[in-house]
Amino acid sequence: MMQRKREIEVLIRISRIYRAMKREFNRRLESHGMTYVDFLILMSVKESPKSMVYLARDVLMTQAGVTAAVDRLEERGFVRRERDRQDRRIINITITEEGVKATEEAIKIYEEMAEELLRDMSQEEKTKLIDLLDVLYEKINKEEKAVE
Repeated sequence: MMQRKREIEVLIRISRIYRAMKREFNRRLESHGMTYVDFLILMSVKESPKSMVYLARDVLMTQAGVTAAVDRLEERGFVRRERDRQDRRIINITITEEGVKATEEAIKIYEEMAEELLRDMSQEEKTKLIDLLDVLYEKINKEEKAVE
């Protein structure tokens, strides 16, 4: 069997870590009646209202998928839909007070998970890992922007 290139191994590991973290975060959010997608949407609208189109792009989902997630969040009283004042065709999603509370609870869960996972790493190791991941992220963003 041919040995894989180190570059491919790096991306495979990042992908595995992402999937495992997402699965674990979903498991922890389940007791609060939330999902990872719910969390992403709430975090996106926490600072300011966002359109459905923006959310779909932001959370990397189809508009139908975002609509279903927003329906669930609206049923729970975490968000509300509002027509844009300048363009009535646009529907913006606004977070409610209940949504802010749910988001803060989810952030605590995320912080606890991060502390547990990284507990055995030194501050230097964490800093180095952050720096290395930032280099990769910047490279991906530059290439994305060049395509747009």
